[in-house]
Amino acid sequence: MENRAWWITPLQWTLWVVVMSIVMGWLGRSRFRARPASQANRLAHPPGTLIVGLLCFALFAGLAVVSNVIPNETTTWWTTSVFVGFALLSTPMVSGFFLEGYEISEEGIAGRSFTGVRKYLRWSDLRTVRYASLMKWFRLETQSGTVARISVMLMGLPEFARLLLQGAPHGAIDAGTLVVLRATAAGNPPSPWT
Repeated sequence: MENRAWWITPLQWTLWVVVMSIVMGWLGRSRFRARPASQANRLAHPPGTLIVGLLCFALFAGLAVVSNVIPNETTTWWTTSVFVGFALLSTPMVSGFFLEGYEISEEGIAGRSFTGVRKYLRWSDLRTVRYASLMKWFRLETQSGTVARISVMLMGLPEFARLLLQGAPHGAIDAGTLVVLRATAAGNPPSPWT
């Protein structure tokens, strides 16, 4: 084993935390970009989502290629698979930017998920509304079992929260989610980082 100074590992992790905090802060702030009035009732990903998704894909796909092109003793099928796996994990961000989008109105929400599945949910048909803090999305479920997951990364969340609070049946929104939705409607959506 190589003789490394004790402070290198804590420095690497500190640097990782600082970089991730900067990136996630930038992504979180990009949700608040000014948008034309014609887009006020549209939930969509900010351009930062596409940028981060493409950068992550390029980084890990590049590492997979470079690790196999440049001869070294650490390259195995396993390391290549890990790099390719991380590259593939970034594709939902890219597909989400192009596919995921919702139109919100006084009646409900219509659109498609990052996988391209189209959905329409009427506010009055909602059975449960929950905020999943670990996954960073609002989970809406209708009486018939149709589920939509609305990411906190989408632009337009304050208007979404306002219309949801107005139109959802009494008792469909749990107490914890109600607090988050009220804060979101006031212009303070949940952080994508914490």
